[in-house]
Amino acid sequence: MQPDIFIDDFEITENTEELHAILGRCLVIATRFDSLCDDTLKFLEFKSSLSALLPKEQFEEYVDKLFRKFTPLNSNIKAFPIDDSCKSILHIARKARNEVAHSLCKGMTGCLDDKVDEEGFKSYLSDLISKIADGDLLISKILSIINHDPLPRYEQGQYQTEIINWVLGK
Repeated sequence: MQPDIFIDDFEITENTEELHAILGRCLVIATRFDSLCDDTLKFLEFKSSLSALLPKEQFEEYVDKLFRKFTPLNSNIKAFPIDDSCKSILHIARKARNEVAHSLCKGMTGCLDDKVDEEGFKSYLSDLISKIADGDLLISKILSIINHDPLPRYEQGQYQTEIINWVLGK
């Protein structure tokens, strides 16, 4: 007899496939937000440094070291030179991202048909993804401003709705 710790339910149904695809897209959005925050802070650090004055070899070493450095998302957000109301949006997105990245998939093995209240689950995901999308929109705007790129012209909530619809496969 096999202990309960091993996965023994490998049934795949159309519904299970859909829910696992949704979970995968959730991870894509969560990872994107985290990466944008990390890249933006590193870009700000790079722009404010005097690294351009270094000899080529030292410059390349500095850039390599900068982009290999791991900084937790919470630390990145705290370090942004932005007001507290903006940081609050990013921290809310961070907490939602952490839920997606660390807790959301607990118990999501095997056939999900009997394990998941699909409507409740999708509603919960919509809330999490909306919070991440708010943070994603803000950090994308910050990065666009830093790069002197034009800002997209989204109606209020349009960006978030498009991300939620994509995640849910609508």
